[in-house]
Amino acid sequence: MTDLRERAERILRQPVRLADLALAFEETAASTAEVHVGGANFFPPILEDIGSATSSVHVNQFGFKPGAIGERFASALLDKASEGVSVRLVVDSVGSRPDGASRKLYERLLNGGVDVRVVRGTGWWASPQPAAAGGSRRWNLDQLGHVDHRKCVLVDGRIGWVGGAGVEDHFADGRFHDLFLRVTGPVVSQLQLVYLATFRWLGGTPPLDQLDVLLPAHDDEAGSVPATVLHNAPGSYRPITVAIAELLEGATETLDVVNPYVCDKPMIGRILAAAERGARVRLFAPGKPNNMACAAAQRFHHAALLDAGVRIVEYPAMLHAKAFVRDGEDVLIGTCNLDSWSLKRFFELDVLVRSPALAAQFDERFSAPAELISTPGQAVSGPLQRLSSAAFAAISPVL
Repeated sequence: MTDLRERAERILRQPVRLADLALAFEETAASTAEVHVGGANFFPPILEDIGSATSSVHVNQFGFKPGAIGERFASALLDKASEGVSVRLVVDSVGSRPDGASRKLYERLLNGGVDVRVVRGTGWWASPQPAAAGGSRRWNLDQLGHVDHRKCVLVDGRIGWVGGAGVEDHFADGRFHDLFLRVTGPVVSQLQLVYLATFRWLGGTPPLDQLDVLLPAHDDEAGSVPATVLHNAPGSYRPITVAIAELLEGATETLDVVNPYVCDKPMIGRILAAAERGARVRLFAPGKPNNMACAAAQRFHHAALLDAGVRIVEYPAMLHAKAFVRDGEDVLIGTCNLDSWSLKRFFELDVLVRSPALAAQFDERFSAPAELISTPGQAVSGPLQRLSSAAFAAISPVL
């Protein structure tokens, strides 16, 4: 904790560059770790935790848009801000459209005291805040091409939520099936450091005298489990990408891969090798994909995966969750997809937890119910389908 506080002090005292966002963490602990599956099961407790905040609410969201669930979140954040709680929000310009279709929502948030910052992967000359804030623009070269795909909620520096869903109605009503991991304990301080570094990089200035509440002490609790935050920031340091590869390569008994966009050839090769080693491998994918190019690229590999013994499970809706469970113990949950953009270019955030109990809970709450309503994945058939899937597989490095 001392090391984290020293790092946080440096972040709040000095300018933060893009290179400073390549944060590495040693293994720490989660006092509790729990999987919540489906918007009806994770949005209410997230909002309940926000409602309990007494010092700070920090949200990092790729997609935070107007709608029924967006209104509930906006109201919750505005209520906290009106109580004097520090409310900070980081969104992505592509995913949230704060200057376009979502402008009125962000005007309300800004007028209500929410400090909003925007990651802009497009635009040479841009403001680090929504246009409604009226701030000056600056050169935006360090953000170009780098989408912020993270989804995280932090409450009082004590509760952390990390998952794949945006604050958008299609996650709330089941059209997109997703999940979140809720953690407490020391691992939340690692999430907080990632957030503070990003906020400073975007020109925000959380006061140094708030560090005691932003990084509170965490008591040792019985039942704590090993946990580590992994953060992919643009550059050569990609700990999530490395961790996924190591999980796939190290599986000896069981391996569950849950991902909507499985088209990176080296990662597919590792999944294939795990099955060939004798591990029982399940690949959960969307039966109704929203990205047909990625789906076609993935299906090019179905024949080889099926021949090796991989069980491909196609969920009947748009499965959007990102999770890996190895050998009934190691659980990785977060925002990173198995496509080139997530693995190499985007901002991504995952949490690695070593816990047989969490792995069993994951199977109970996600895998087993998904199996009951899903259909087996098939190899592509027919000359046109094979040609199409081969073409998209060939260009998978740019998908």
